[in-house]
Formats: sequence, structure tokens, C-alpha cells
Amino acid sequence: MTSKLPPAPQPPATQATAESARATARRARGDQLTRAAQWFAGIAGDPYGLILRAGTDDPAPYEERVRALGPLHHSELLDTWVTADHAVARQVLEGPAFDGPGAAGDDPVGDLLPYRGTALALDRADAARLSALTAFGGPLLHVPDETAAEEQAGAHARTLLAGLGRRFDLAEDFARPLMGPVLAGQLGLPDHAHAEFARLLPGCRHALDGLLCPQTHATGRAAEAAEQAMGALLARAFEGAGADAVRARLVVAVSAAEATAVLVANAVRVLLAEPGAWQRVAAGPAAAGAAVAHTLRTAPPVRLETRVARTGATLAGTPLPAGARVTVLVAAAGRDPRAPEDAGPLGLPRDLHFGLSAHLVAANARAALRVLAETLPDLRTAGEPVTRPRSPVLRAPARFPVATAG
Repeated sequence: MTSKLPPAPQPPATQATAESARATARRARGDQLTRAAQWFAGIAGDPYGLILRAGTDDPAPYEERVRALGPLHHSELLDTWVTADHAVARQVLEGPAFDGPGAAGDDPVGDLLPYRGTALALDRADAARLSALTAFGGPLLHVPDETAAEEQAGAHARTLLAGLGRRFDLAEDFARPLMGPVLAGQLGLPDHAHAEFARLLPGCRHALDGLLCPQTHATGRAAEAAEQAMGALLARAFEGAGADAVRARLVVAVSAAEATAVLVANAVRVLLAEPGAWQRVAAGPAAAGAAVAHTLRTAPPVRLETRVARTGATLAGTPLPAGARVTVLVAAAGRDPRAPEDAGPLGLPRDLHFGLSAHLVAANARAALRVLAETLPDLRTAGEPVTRPRSPVLRAPARFPVATAG
């Protein structure tokens, strides 16, 4: 009787490859299950599930359905508490009991969120420490204040617009390409690294949406590769500067670029929809600042923010255990009729990654909008804007055709 030979031992490299493949398969299955749960919740009529399904529909009606359910709605199928209430939103975004969801697998009660990259996996303690590095006047930024930041961004915007024709895509031809040279200069990258930085940056555009909505597997893998390549580029460019200096720059790059592009697109869309509003910005450059502030309140570039209760907490009279997830509908909370008249915008809350980048997002958006209006006072839409699929957090434009007379 012939006995079977034991399988030959695999070399370490082969074992590592096999384990990597298994991890990739587990991640893909996890994201598929998360996406399926969001769809089933939407099919069941859960307004939060309908928001996360992230088609091209305007999510505002679903956000208002959440508001109608009270100050704190429990999405049972997605095991998430959801609020459109301004006061509750403030408590979640500013209260000490809440923190970021962390990296994939860090959820204390079982991670039902999508796979997430590491660039935006900050907790509040890390964000507070790193934000001092990227503040105006801090050691990492190469612009001392918002005026200098706006001047630098405005110069790049003029150069970019000079090369565009009478018809172009506001998002793909202007807002997104603008962020590469602007952020490279503001973060102090050496000149030889600017081109690679600008090439890698668009690949990171899905990071914010990926915090809550699983991207397709191909998109997610490409985004992860771009984020890793960006981290490697920054590590080479700032060799010897320390891990915090590299990490802080990575957080700024990943969090600021797409958020700024979406903020610019949203501001232009809001202004062009109101007769005479675009011309007022073109005639009075200071109006760009007011337009950006208004957009942050009514059409913020980040519409959903999720936090986890690290200790027991009470929201709207409801006791929540440690580990409970809460999602703030930022746009809906910003238009809450019960909010104080002098309440500041909820867009870009500064307790996590935007603590490192919100000031740059706002300054760069103001500069881009101001130069765009000054240069193209007769700008108009030239087709229906299209929202990117699987973009419930940003509602990012896939295309935004515009035109000018010349």
C-alpha cells in the first residue's frame, strides 16, 4: 500500500503571499457584507440605509425622514444611532465621550464598518497632538497664515485657468488638479517631489467616502495603494523629520484634497443656481469668503461624520453603551430650524483629521472661488452635474461641465 507523502513545506515568501491573499479575500467579503447590509436596510425603508446606498438621488429627503423620527434615530439593521439634530450633533462632535472609529478592526464591539485605510484612522488624542504641527505658523506648513495660503492657491488657480478652454469640467479639470501643486507647496515638499505628489493625490479621493461606504474592491485596492505610495513619498521627502511630521502631512493630503475640490464645486453650484450670485462674487472678491462659509453650513463637502462612544453616554435622553456608533448627518444638522441663528457651520469638524486640515480646506476654497469668479465672471453650467457612485459622505462630483463665453 502506497503511503502519501506529507506536503512539502512552503518557503516563507510563499507563506506570506498566501496569507496576504487570504487577508485580501477576508477584506473583500467583509466589504461585500457591509454593502449588502446597507442595501437591505434601504430596501426595508431605513432612511439611513437609503443615504448610505449612495445613488445619484438627493439625500435631503432621507435626511428629513431621520429628523422626523426624533433627535436620535436608531438604525437597527445597521446598529447605528443617527441624528439630524443640531444640538445632538454638537454633543457628538465635541463631547468627550465620543471618538473616532479608529482603524479597521478597532471597534470594541465588532467592526461593522467598511475596511478603512490608516491615514484617517486618528483618535482625538493623536489629532490634537498632530494639529499643532499643521497649524498656521506651525513647523510643517510653508505658509505663515491664511492670507499667504490664499495668495499661493490663487496663483496656482490663475495658472491652471489660463490653460483651460471655454468649456471644461469644473471638478476634473480645475478643482482636483489644483490641489496637487497647492498642497505640495503648502506642505513644503521639495520641488523634485511635486510631480509625483500631484500624480498620487487623485488616487486618494475615495478615502473619506470609504470611512462609511465600501468602495468596489478594485477602487478600494487602488486607493489603498495610492495612500501607501503617498506615505512612502512623504517619508522619503522628509527623511529624518520624524514619524509625526510624515503622518501629519499624509493626513492633510488625504483629508484636504478631495474635501476642498468638493467644497469648491458645491459653492459654484449654489452660486450659479441663484440669479446674480456669481456676478456678486466676481464683482466683490471678499464675497468668496461669505460664499464658502454659507456652503459649509448648507452644502458641506462632508455630509456624514461617525463617532464611537468610548464610554457610556446619554444623547437626547437615550443612554448609549460604550462602543455605540453614532452618525451625524452634518448637512441636515446644519439646516436644523432649531439651531441658534449664530451657530457656526458643522462642516469639517476639527476633533479628528480635519483638525489638521480644515483651515487649509477653507483658505484654498476661498482662493479658488475668488480667482474663478474674477477670471470667468460669465461662468455657467454646460450640462447636468453627475454625482460619483458610492459617495454618501462627500456626494463628490464625477463630472461638472461648465462653460464661459471667452
